Amino acid sequence: MSTIFLSHSHADKPFARRLAADLRKAGHAVWIDEAEINIGDSLIEKIREGLDQVDFVAAIITAASVTSKWVTRELDIASNREIEENRIVVLPLLVEYVELPGFLKGKFYGDFTDMSHYDEVFELLLRKLGSTAASLSPPIDELTQLRAQLSAAKAAVTEHEAALHVHETLALRGKSEKLIDTIAAANKKFPFHAPINFTHAFEVGNTPVTLDYLLWAIAKSERKGAHPLEALLTLDNKWPEVHAMLSAYESILSVP
Repeated sequence: MSTIFLSHSHADKPFARRLAADLRKAGHAVWIDEAEINIGDSLIEKIREGLDQVDFVAAIITAASVTSKWVTRELDIASNREIEENRIVVLPLLVEYVELPGFLKGKFYGDFTDMSHYDEVFELLLRKLGSTAASLSPPIDELTQLRAQLSAAKAAVTEHEAALHVHETLALRGKSEKLIDTIAAANKKFPFHAPINFTHAFEVGNTPVTLDYLLWAIAKSERKGAHPLEALLTLDNKWPEVHAMLSAYESILSVP
């Protein structure tokens, strides 16, 4: 499994969201700003943090992105990583025919300019990213139930966020050994959740929170009243992390 940062301009959100959903469905972890940056965060710090943690930076190249100061800054950082680590980090994905920036010239790029060939080019991208542990597509007969569960979970999170007026998060902490062990156990039981757990699992108090545990706690809360996890999330101001985890899960379920 690889982790990929999607460098793109705001104008290219529809393509970026589709690509992120497909990559997650294929078993890879994705860093996309709308899911990772919360109100109050430092944009520069969060983006630099994301760029430092991923295996690859997929540069979505369009007329809008080649003139974007943010995209240029992201690709400068990624290009420096290529030099420092002596390996390929930046993967150009051409969505519109434009002249490539100088440091991308000479690189083989994924040609998404003709969307009728999207699947074929996407397979080439997956070949570069490497294999994943298992197919992460849930059985078709479970999708309706999963989407209903997700809808209820997102509604609960929205209600809590509105009530608590959460505008910022605590600084991202490194994953503890306890959290890493919990992620491994959860992924073994629910391989479909792996790309989300690797990227979004967190700890609140002394409690590791993986996707399966979060969904279970929300479902139990709806049946029997408040679950202790809700109080922990409020005390540690972790509702934005919950929102990011569920947003990533929604992107997988939205793929036909």
